[in-house]
Amino acid sequence: MWINLTDVNGDHITLNFAHVVSFNPYGTGTHIVTTTAGLTFFVKETIEEIQRKVGITTS
Repeated sequence: MWINLTDVNGDHITLNFAHVVSFNPYGTGTHIVTTTAGLTFFVKETIEEIQRKVGITTS
């Protein structure tokens, strides 16, 4: 699943979420870790926004 996000510099990125290992709060945004060694992203979207984009529901 591909999702559109905004990096901390304001640039738009498209990320294949199938390659995401974890995503954690970082400042006012989110730190995303991928399966590619050393490839991480810092994005402006919150955990909740990313969960909505990929269809993750919380109880």
